[in-house]
Amino acid sequence: MSRMRPPLLEAPSSVFLVFFVQAFMLLCLFIALIYNVTELTLFALIVLAVGLIAYLWSRASLNNVECKIALNRARLFPGEKLKIGIRVINSKLLPVLFKVDLFAPRAIVSSDTGQWISEETGLLWYQQAVFSREFFPDRRGVYDLGPPILRAGDLFGFYSRRTSATERFEVIVYPRIVNIRSVTLPKREFFGIPGAKSPVEDPVFVFGTRDYQPGRPARGIHWKASARHNRLQEKLCEPAEQEKVLFLLDVDQFENEPAREDFERILEVIASLILQMDRRGIAVGFATNGKILGGGPKIIPISRSPLQVAAILETLARMSAEKAAPVTDILSRGFQIPWGTSSIYFSYQLSEQTRSAVAFMKHRNISIRFAVAKKSNDFDMDRDSQEEDTIFLESILAPESPK
Repeated sequence: MSRMRPPLLEAPSSVFLVFFVQAFMLLCLFIALIYNVTELTLFALIVLAVGLIAYLWSRASLNNVECKIALNRARLFPGEKLKIGIRVINSKLLPVLFKVDLFAPRAIVSSDTGQWISEETGLLWYQQAVFSREFFPDRRGVYDLGPPILRAGDLFGFYSRRTSATERFEVIVYPRIVNIRSVTLPKREFFGIPGAKSPVEDPVFVFGTRDYQPGRPARGIHWKASARHNRLQEKLCEPAEQEKVLFLLDVDQFENEPAREDFERILEVIASLILQMDRRGIAVGFATNGKILGGGPKIIPISRSPLQVAAILETLARMSAEKAAPVTDILSRGFQIPWGTSSIYFSYQLSEQTRSAVAFMKHRNISIRFAVAKKSNDFDMDRDSQEEDTIFLESILAPESPK
């Protein structure tokens, strides 16, 4: 997400940086030397020496000084704790006065404007200091932290040097997880062939044995039955079944400001459904025609891998309601939908694009249901059968449990 960085206020200048003060001290030294005023000479020399030492001190203040920033997590849900740790290390004999400034976006600090995280400390030789701040992000999105601005100088605070670190940090806030009801989908067999005729069998469901066929995998041998019959027996298994669901998100009409709230609700429902189906062992995938901040993929193929849910949640966090091409056009670009997949099409309301999605999925023998935020008053539902396969967000969202 884009952010606005407010101007960083500089520390007040030292008196030694004021030309009038420098000229005045030199004049005092000149007069003291002419009239042989010992006290004034010592005073002027001491003041000028302190200023020179402080200046040279500040020139070396940033040498061998490290500032390390760490996050307890880079990916989290709204309301979870984000801890930002700052470690400053002075790896030299020269003590310094050190300050670090780090800008946190408004969604991170849960305020209307961003906030500067500022920490200042004095570091002796080979000393380190550790600071930490805790925040609870409340808004979905991708946010940048950094780079931190470092300032170091002499312990008197007369002079300082400033630099910016190179490292930046990306914090990804997933959509909020809400209470939802289960969405019923037609269950299909993985290959659609019943019994032992299926080319893929599930070793968990064994319904019989037969004589071992040469060339079959050895892991299918039923050793107890083989010992009982005194010849090799292999297992007969039920066909493997796995539900597969493809989530489709059409951002058309969400780019309008009044629909932004519905857009966030749609993303929350999708994230909650994906987590719910993953717990039920359902393979899921995702496709959208919206803009992905950071250039991420618009299609995540259906899979049951451990990182699948995290990949979809990150894509939802990076979503922006800026329409590109229709969802069906994106699916047509070489993406193969596995046979037996069910799909849920999320949109603002039913439109001509949803009708084209019906034709697209019907041609591929894929069932489809629609989840919409608003009911369309100017779309003729009698012209097709979309209405009976349409659900509204209100019917998916479950009442919040009392705290």
